[in-house]
Amino acid sequence: MYIVMVRLEVKKDKITEFINESISDARGSVEFEPGCRRFDIVQDNDKPNLFGFCEIYNDKEAFEDHLTYPHFKQWDRSVKDLLISEPEVSFCKPVFPINDAKWDAKNNHAVRDIFFESGLHIIHAPKYIKSDKVDEFIDAVKLDGLGSTHQEQGCLRFDVYQNINDKSEIYLYEVYVNDKAFDYHKGTPHINLWIQTVKDWYDDSKDVDTARRVGKNIWPPDNWNWSSGKPQG
Repeated sequence: MYIVMVRLEVKKDKITEFINESISDARGSVEFEPGCRRFDIVQDNDKPNLFGFCEIYNDKEAFEDHLTYPHFKQWDRSVKDLLISEPEVSFCKPVFPINDAKWDAKNNHAVRDIFFESGLHIIHAPKYIKSDKVDEFIDAVKLDGLGSTHQEQGCLRFDVYQNINDKSEIYLYEVYVNDKAFDYHKGTPHINLWIQTVKDWYDDSKDVDTARRVGKNIWPPDNWNWSSGKPQG
């Protein structure tokens, strides 16, 4: 998989317009591009003008094809005046899960209804690790990911990605069924063990707070295939 993690800051009076344009691009990507597996849009809870995209493609060539489609070109033209700054992009590879992961978002049987919109709780967060601790960090976070996805009913995804161009940037992409499920996760033994294990391994010279997105799914809806295990639809 070739994973594109995007961070965007939108003008506060242009949020609705940005959401509409981005959903159109995301829907077009998942429904019409054979190489696009996911295109998730996350809106931060505390700062609603901050957004994150999680785009997953079969390979780099599939992403390059994405840039040629009409829906992307329309989005690219339309949002230029809606953004405060240029999008920040991390090109990544998956490190957890890998072999048995379910990447596809599309659910052909999903019922379209407002009831299924924006009910999930999502963490879209890069972690910057000391260069000599990267491999140990990955091993530790894999154990946390196993505990989260196998022992928590409310955890749908716990994906770990590594920036291809900067191996010290490790992206955590976590999806929970709701806010309470995330609160439950924060109290589990595996998350507490992980926190204690890696607490001294972070590169404090990089500001992670401005890059983190913690919020709800704008697209796709809750009843699409969010789980990294057995598909929901």
